[in-house]
Amino acid sequence: MYHNALNLMSILILISAFALIANKRQNSYIPTFRFQSVLLAGISLLVSVREMIASKKFDEVIIMFVLIVVFKVIIIPRYMKSTVEKVEYKVEKDFFINIPLSMIICCCLVVLSWYVIYHIEGITDNHAKNYLIYSFSVVLLGLFFMISRKKAIGQIIGFLVIENGMFLAAMLTTEGMPMIVELGLFFDLLTAFIIMGIFVFKINNTFESIDINKLKNLKG
Repeated sequence: MYHNALNLMSILILISAFALIANKRQNSYIPTFRFQSVLLAGISLLVSVREMIASKKFDEVIIMFVLIVVFKVIIIPRYMKSTVEKVEYKVEKDFFINIPLSMIICCCLVVLSWYVIYHIEGITDNHAKNYLIYSFSVVLLGLFFMISRKKAIGQIIGFLVIENGMFLAAMLTTEGMPMIVELGLFFDLLTAFIIMGIFVFKINNTFESIDINKLKNLKG
């Protein structure tokens, strides 16, 4: 029952990554990312509750659940929404590769993840293999989303999806990371997020657009 629930939520996170890539408008990126983060929070809560029941003591993973809810479900999506509202928005194509071809590429990335994980020696737990496949696939899809979008907003969301995939792998394969590692990753995430948010405003103020293709005007 426990592993079935984790598998279901992990699959939904992977599906949300596909849904993100299938989105054509940047206004829909934030709700999709928030939904993915809610699922990630649910997984962290499930892992922490199981560990607390098994060990009969407080588990640090519950702090991870609180951090995910506060930052990834509430603060970051609100900040992203505020940023999108402040920059100039134009209805134009936001991707280099069309959606059908992107979906085919993403399916190939999932197959690649399955092939790589199942050929790693030393992993005997089938559940761990499945979790790694889901996590690695989310990371690859986040990377593809990041490099296939023209707008800086899409690239920030892609970075956040990559980070979600990394946290998913850490929680499901190690039953929770050490607290100091979790906090270190979160501070790195927030620092990178703030820097990228500043870049969005700078790009918009300079080029009156958040299309990164405008940066080609700097060549000379």
